[in-house]
Amino acid sequence: MGKYKLDAKGMACPLPVVKTKKLLEEYNEVETTVDNFTATQNLGKLAEQLGYEINLKEISSSEYIVTISKNEGVSENLIDTSQDRCVIPVIQAKRALEKEKTVNLLVKGKENADKVMEFAIENGYRLDSSEENGVYKITIEKGENEEMSQFLQVKDENYIVVINKRIMGHGSEELGKKLIKGFLYALTEQELLPKKILFYNEGALLVDRERSHVLNELEELEEAGVEIFCCGACKDFYSVDLAVGNTTNMYFMVEDMRKTNRVVRP
Repeated sequence: MGKYKLDAKGMACPLPVVKTKKLLEEYNEVETTVDNFTATQNLGKLAEQLGYEINLKEISSSEYIVTISKNEGVSENLIDTSQDRCVIPVIQAKRALEKEKTVNLLVKGKENADKVMEFAIENGYRLDSSEENGVYKITIEKGENEEMSQFLQVKDENYIVVINKRIMGHGSEELGKKLIKGFLYALTEQELLPKKILFYNEGALLVDRERSHVLNELEELEEAGVEIFCCGACKDFYSVDLAVGNTTNMYFMVEDMRKTNRVVRP
């Protein structure tokens, strides 16, 4: 088992993540060297997904060392959202509870903590919380009835939305901009919201702070619990200043589309 050092400099997204994940099937620890910060974020998502520990060392602006190790000694499923301004704690809790019966979160600020506790209460989960210096530790636990209820739910109600253009349809650009805005507004009014919205290629411009004309709709969807992700390579290509959501890569986008029951493309 032991440790493996992977030189992923020069590898295009999502190869650093794919190769690191495969190596973690054989080794307890993988040290991956990459040449851009976006790659470190994607490796961070991989570690979070697997529940492993991660350490990041910045050597220079073009060299980062990311070490992911299997934290076999950790006895609780602890997710620390207190240092990340982009992470929505409720979404993290939802994702963790899809796989685990119990989740422990560190949440910064009373407003964020209240939202997490409201989520737990609305779903009938067991809840415990404590606070120290403005950081809340919240434990959420599903009971047997809740686990069985989730198991019996009709799975094909879940869907994700994939957007690869800044307009909707072909033809008039002016009309296409109005249509994509109308589409996203209509999503906010749906009884069943999408689980995620994935933006790639020119669609990445819709999450840009200055060039998007649909930020109000996206912010409302994100506030309602919809996860918003932008392709990291597309973000870099178009120099996107991310106003909502988080970055992802093609590996996770393919995985999301494969696992969901329906993909909606406007």
